Formats: sequence, C-alpha cells, structure tokens
Amino acid sequence: MVSSGTDEIIQISGLSVRSEEKLLLEDIDFFVRTGEIRAVIGESGSGKTTLVHFLLGLVNETLYTVWTSFRLFGEILDSDTSSIKWTEFRGKRISLIPQNPGSGFHPYRTVASQVLEYFSLLNPGYANREACLQLFRSVGLSDPESVWLSYPHQLSGGEKQRILVLLSVYSGAELILADEPTSALDPITGAGILTLLTKLVRENDRSLVFISHDLGSVTDFADIITVLKGGRIAETLIHENRLWSPKTEYARKLFEIDSSLPYTA
Repeated sequence: MVSSGTDEIIQISGLSVRSEEKLLLEDIDFFVRTGEIRAVIGESGSGKTTLVHFLLGLVNETLYTVWTSFRLFGEILDSDTSSIKWTEFRGKRISLIPQNPGSGFHPYRTVASQVLEYFSLLNPGYANREACLQLFRSVGLSDPESVWLSYPHQLSGGEKQRILVLLSVYSGAELILADEPTSALDPITGAGILTLLTKLVRENDRSLVFISHDLGSVTDFADIITVLKGGRIAETLIHENRLWSPKTEYARKLFEIDSSLPYTA
C-alpha cells in the first residue's frame, strides 16, 4: 500500500535521451511519490538502465538529453543547474543498489571499514560497531561478527546484497534505485533479498524505483508498474487488491507468459 504521503519526490515530463545512432528514451513522463514502490520493467534495450542513469545524474555527456520539466525532491532541475543539484543529492538523498553486489564494495578493505566510513558520512548514528552488528542481525546475516571482519570476496553474493540493502535504507536516503538487484543471485536468495528490501522500504517510508526484466518478480510488491518498450512507456499499471489489468497488447502478453501472475484481461 502506498504511504499516506502524496508528495511526488520525482516529477518528470517529456524526457528524451538520444545517441547519434538510436533513441534511448522518448517523451517519458514519470513520477514517484513518497513511500511508493514503482517498478520499471522491460526487455533488454528498452531504456531501463538509461532511466536509472538519468535519475542519478549519470547519463553519458555524449548523449542528447532534454526534458520539458523535472522536479526532484521538490526542486526544479534544468540543464544549467541539474549537475550541481545531482551532486548534492547523489549518495545522500538518492541511493543505488547495483545489479552486481560486488561492485558496491572496495575489494581490498574489510566490510567493517567500509560500513563505518559509509555511515560516518551519511548517518553517524550508526557509525559504531554495535549499531552495525545489530543491523547485520536485523537483515538476516547469520554470523554478523564474521561478516564484520571479512573482505568482500569472502562473502556470498546474497550476503553482500543484504549489506547493500541495509546501507541504502539506513543511510537516510529518501529515494532508493534498485537496478535488477537479484539478477546475479540464485532464485531462492533473490526472493529473500526482495522480501527484505520491500519490508525495509515500507517500514522506513522510503521510495523505491525497482528495475527488472522479470514482470513476475514485481507484481507482489509494486504499487505501480511502468512497462517500457523501445524507449517509450508502453503502459503504466496500477493494481486493485494485487490484481493487475493490462490494457495494451504488449503488457497483456507479458502477463500471459506466466499464468500464475494475478491479472484480469
């Protein structure tokens, strides 16, 4: 269920991104409210990653990027001021959970040193051993002491992703971008990460943009699903009691692939 707060922390109108060779995004209108989980699904090349890069202010400078209007956390971003604002927001108010959990860690530093440094910069109340170990326990790490002293290569992908989830949520960031965070994990581990992430997002009133190519992975928890196709929004879906009603042929076909998905024609 969406939070009672109705403030839109993301408001994008008319976003288009092009390279010299192809269109990456065209005329995208996109919003996310406080406390809302917005899933973005689509095939490879549909524009999902480009949208994440735009929300982080990391679109390649060689690309032609324009928008009609854009508000982030209530502030207007235009082509002259956006880079400055993104520097202020990125990492502090916007957090990323990457596809590959290993990419979120320095390989030659212990987990302890990295977690302490992260919290000392973003949320000093957690920048101590006992607070961090308690967080480790709360996200299901079975041996927090061992994880604390480990190097990243000594942990499983699931353990690393659980740490990245807790860092994103407890950093204080209002908006979390999750870029296919379970695609590098086995199905059982991935399902556990999804359950953990959505639980913490709800409990802490964060907003989540969850990127996936797998519709079945998002229907149980998303408040709204945006379907991308070829850089355009094919459909925006809102459920009623977890029952989805796709209207376009493309979205209906995505639901028809898996007969277990909750939808009505």
